[in-house]
Amino acid sequence: MKTGLLLLQSIATSTRGCRTVLPTALSTFQTYAFASSSSSSSSSSGCHTKVGAAAYAAAGLIGGTSTVVLCSNDDGSNNSSSSNIKKAIPVRKSIDDPLHILQHNPSLPFPESSIKHDTYNGVTLDVTKVPQLFDASATDSSTFGEMLSNALNIWSDEGRRGIWLRIPTSHAHLIGSATKLGFDFQHAEPGTCVLTKWLPKDSESRLPNGPSHQVGVGVLVLHPLTGKMLAVQERTGPAAARKLWKMPTGLTDPGEDIAAAAIRELKEETGLDVEFDKIICFRQAHGGLFNRSDMFFVCLCKLAPKYETLVKQGGEIELLPQEEEILCADWIDMEDYAVQGVWTQSPLYKEMNRAMIDAARKGIEYSSSEDGDEAHGFVSKVLPVGFRPGSNAIYVSSKL
Repeated sequence: MKTGLLLLQSIATSTRGCRTVLPTALSTFQTYAFASSSSSSSSSSGCHTKVGAAAYAAAGLIGGTSTVVLCSNDDGSNNSSSSNIKKAIPVRKSIDDPLHILQHNPSLPFPESSIKHDTYNGVTLDVTKVPQLFDASATDSSTFGEMLSNALNIWSDEGRRGIWLRIPTSHAHLIGSATKLGFDFQHAEPGTCVLTKWLPKDSESRLPNGPSHQVGVGVLVLHPLTGKMLAVQERTGPAAARKLWKMPTGLTDPGEDIAAAAIRELKEETGLDVEFDKIICFRQAHGGLFNRSDMFFVCLCKLAPKYETLVKQGGEIELLPQEEEILCADWIDMEDYAVQGVWTQSPLYKEMNRAMIDAARKGIEYSSSEDGDEAHGFVSKVLPVGFRPGSNAIYVSSKL
């Protein structure tokens, strides 16, 4: 006897002998049942109707009101055994969760808390959540290898695809057992490395490569009266070797928006407080550190209002160069900045400097100014994602 599952967008009433057909009808309850716990329930011979907060299963959406109809037979006919069909229906809390909530396989040697399924039919194993691996008497790599080998066999039988393995530095001795089973490094960060293995033997791995780019920012800041740009000379590095004046620059931290990185880097290198205005331009380069690519964003930032008030009253803006990295900081003419030898020899940086000068023409032009219609660049908008918690920054043309 096959148990059918139909998810309906609106409340429905089941009656003896009726049959509901939808294009999104799903055939196997054990595989597809994921709707929320029912808020009301009614039943008649052959069918059970549950009303909850799930949306269409096939669409994978969250929220809304749905009906789950459990029919004992394909034709919806009466069957006395249908009254025994009672299933707990878990809630799919996020669009990032698997479309079909899976029961933990008790045959696995790892606890349910250490395993996470993804929307690509993959599995992530976090060994930090495997208590027996943190027991001093059970941390030898051979024991872990046996456990992992058994799990791989089970996951392969289940049709899983990509397997992700997180191993902390404290248990780096387990890495060898994983590589012997075909795992390879995906990426590493302080305290953790991640290894992956593709299980299907009839296809090439579809798992993504590790992080391929670093993201940097350069900050253009203009003096509120003179229109000169803020520039620094570094103590070490290639720019220092050429005694080059450059705008304050740096890399974004993990989880940091470009706008936030620009504000932070300028504060660290010069002690000044600024507001992010817009991205003027950005450059993509390849073949950098460890053959990684680089995205570099030139950001126009506006000094905090307190500095404009200060200079109008005859005061001077105090620059506090970061002692460890910055040799000196000063306000210089943009034209003098742009004609430094190393810049004039580079078509790339000549174009970048031209974009900076254009952005600062007429002295100062900010997106928030009355002449903002003339300003070009990408302004930042931080907006809710909507279908899951949290917000993201989007950078859109200031002309739109």
